Amino acid sequence: MADSEEAAQAFEIADATPADAEAVLAVKDQAWREAYAHLLPAEYLAGPMDGGPERTERWRGYLTPDGARRFALVRRGGRVVGFAGAGPALDEDRPAPLQLYTAYVLAEMYGTGAARAVVERVLGEQPALLWVFEDNPRARAFYAKLGFVPDGARQPGEFGGLFLSEIRMVREPASPQ
Repeated sequence: MADSEEAAQAFEIADATPADAEAVLAVKDQAWREAYAHLLPAEYLAGPMDGGPERTERWRGYLTPDGARRFALVRRGGRVVGFAGAGPALDEDRPAPLQLYTAYVLAEMYGTGAARAVVERVLGEQPALLWVFEDNPRARAFYAKLGFVPDGARQPGEFGGLFLSEIRMVREPASPQ
């Protein structure tokens, strides 16, 4: 078996639980450092990106099954190396019923199929929307491969003292063949 084939098969996808909160946050922080070094100040990326000590409890809440949201993670060699979460769309105009809230894999997992697998676990093939930094060509290309296209909606966001634009991407239902 070729090395790339082994790498692609060397991960597992599982539903996330509240007990996974600390591991998910560690991946989130590292993934932000890897993916957004070109966008965000180093000082911002050096610390936890979404608040203080209460963030672990907040994420335990996110990861608690509630029938509406679904979070899954990627494990490789017994450690968490990626995750994704989805649930009901939060946008008022709701161009799709579901929203991909978050999806990150560590750089070591790029190209292995892990990101696609974890996103498919939380969304299936259903219509969905997501928000992505406009200046994130890698993520935009990845989401395009999953059938997402920009729909023209844009929103500003403040991250690390910078104002960055996010664009909305939407995936329509698959056409019957």
